[in-house]
Amino acid sequence: MNDIKIAFIGGGNMSSCIYDSIIKNYDAKNVTVSGPHLEKLEKFKAHGSLITTDNVKTVEDAQVIFLGVKPQILTSVLEEIKNSKISLDGKLFISMAAGYKLSSIYAKLETHNLIRIMPNTPAKLGLGVIAVSYDSAVTDSEKDLCKKMLSHMGECIEGDEQSLNVIGAICGCGPAFVYRFMESLISEALRNGIAPNDARKMVEQTVFGSASMVIKNQDTSIAALREAVTSKGGTTFAGLCKMTEGNFEQIMQNTIQASLDRTYEFEKMF
Repeated sequence: MNDIKIAFIGGGNMSSCIYDSIIKNYDAKNVTVSGPHLEKLEKFKAHGSLITTDNVKTVEDAQVIFLGVKPQILTSVLEEIKNSKISLDGKLFISMAAGYKLSSIYAKLETHNLIRIMPNTPAKLGLGVIAVSYDSAVTDSEKDLCKKMLSHMGECIEGDEQSLNVIGAICGCGPAFVYRFMESLISEALRNGIAPNDARKMVEQTVFGSASMVIKNQDTSIAALREAVTSKGGTTFAGLCKMTEGNFEQIMQNTIQASLDRTYEFEKMF
């Protein structure tokens, strides 16, 4: 199926990320990217793909269509496709619009051949998490096709739409939470006299090394890894006690819940 015709409606950052994954397995000449400003799509043309401003023609000629526009724009794109009256038989639509439920897409296109995906930003490095949720008409072969297209972006985690929301809150928003934690460590290093370049470098390596320890010790719980660093009455223990006094776990629960609540608010908009 490497000659399958693939289309993107929208050529933004996440479409670019998915495109880069796809062309590692599929011929770029079989990919069309549509957007309102051709000059912003030149990077796709440079790989040999067709670029256009015609969304309807793009959908008509493709078998797999990635919907890569913002949620507030997706409604008008779906209406444009619906009003064109082109046949959608055999076409697979893959949406990356946050908060735009499968049922809302079905209400416009009247097809259940739909997939929702939610990649996080580390997918740009092939180190991401991609939440994937399927509608009822998606076949096993189409599921495999979708995962193959995304395979160079990171790990796909499949589930229903509620799972997708949770994965989005933890993995989609999570990098920002990790970055803020890193910022706070860097700030403390600076406050205590460490040079800026060294402060960033040592925090980068600490986070990278800690994540690597977790990944390379799958038979060891993360709690056990934490305990291995902690001597009762020692410096790490003193710091962890302050985290407990500050209700760290409750802060994280409130943080994730706030992201989830905002997701549910978005869902009600569409």
